[in-house]
Amino acid sequence: MERTETASERRLRLLDTHGYNGLALLTMYDGWRYFEPPEIDGFVAFELHRGVAVACGDPVCSEANLSALMARFAEYCAARTWRFAFVGTSARVGRVAAQLGYQAVKVGEEPFFDLQKYSLSGKAAKKARSAINLARRSGITVEEYREATPAIDTEIAQIAQDWLNHRNAPPMGFLLRSRPFARRERKRTFIAWHEGRLVGAMTCAPAPARGLLYVEEQLRRSDAPYGTTELLIDAAREQARADGLKLLSLGTSPLQGATTQPYGRFRILRTMFSVLTTRWNFIYSFRSLNHYKKKFAPTFWEDSFIVYSGALALAAVGIVTAFAPDGIPSLVLPKKMQWLRFVPAVLVWSAATAGVVATGFAAWAFPELTMPLRVTIHHLLFVRTPADLMFDRTQGAVAAHRLISLVVVLGLGGLLVQRRARA
Repeated sequence: MERTETASERRLRLLDTHGYNGLALLTMYDGWRYFEPPEIDGFVAFELHRGVAVACGDPVCSEANLSALMARFAEYCAARTWRFAFVGTSARVGRVAAQLGYQAVKVGEEPFFDLQKYSLSGKAAKKARSAINLARRSGITVEEYREATPAIDTEIAQIAQDWLNHRNAPPMGFLLRSRPFARRERKRTFIAWHEGRLVGAMTCAPAPARGLLYVEEQLRRSDAPYGTTELLIDAAREQARADGLKLLSLGTSPLQGATTQPYGRFRILRTMFSVLTTRWNFIYSFRSLNHYKKKFAPTFWEDSFIVYSGALALAAVGIVTAFAPDGIPSLVLPKKMQWLRFVPAVLVWSAATAGVVATGFAAWAFPELTMPLRVTIHHLLFVRTPADLMFDRTQGAVAAHRLISLVVVLGLGGLLVQRRARA
């Protein structure tokens, strides 16, 4: 009897066959929802934020099925009154999305090394070559971490925490969560030693459909010698080439070239990207990160996109929320100023409390202010008063009193509605 393929096994098979984007392995991490239509051999991994299905990278399927799977995912979301957005998609998905009529916004560029042609020689890679040579002279050695041991795992976790502690920006979520040990059986991990101490680590994820090794996380101690990360990248490049892989990617350079959009004008977004790389660069260091990747003189660069449909503002709120586990304000505040996130809530609650106190005092000190409310309550209660409790038990008198009370209540209500309409 033939064994039925489980959902997890199916995703792993698709990843091994059609994993094209460097983010493909992330779709195997815990916490995702999956869209897996039975009629298409493929899937989409996503999270739901503010009514937006925010998907990880490319749909995992054959190139021939990309259009059909994206269209089905759009229908799936529409049936649930969700919007959708693909974040970190490759250039080919951006092209397909534009053909389908979706919005494809360029959000950066991804540097690639052609492993069979690339060389560190030449003027363009001079800075990277200098950093690597200095690291070697400093006594740093790099090796691939193949056999997991608790002691080294603990040191890598400490390095990851040290790296987070020394960043200006707060920890982020979604694609930027630090998870060096997730799906480690499929990753390649390289570690750097200096004088018997672990000073850096780098994890790389495969994208088999493209013969690609994708640099997922680069971690180093704050006191690691200069050139540690450069030497880790060079060691990964050499090992990938020796293993017969075709490409190495350093991951998307955020906002690199994003002021030029191939599939639309997006004037507001271009302005926002310009502000982020200038005014807010001190938090996320976009320019220094892009400069760091450029100094390796990659063989070529490819555009990276966010794909969405409908209103930009609603899609943006969902995407930003996905990356901000501590709330959207946390993304625009340096780490040392994160306490400001709580100021609006404190002000709102303080204002509400002050309003309640002021209203209570005014009602006590100036009872005439509450006259309309007391009259309304009195007449509402009067309308409900049983006939046998009224001073005049004739049905005509009861009906008259109730009618008068009802007219007063409706009149006050109509006056209130009219004032609100004018406002």
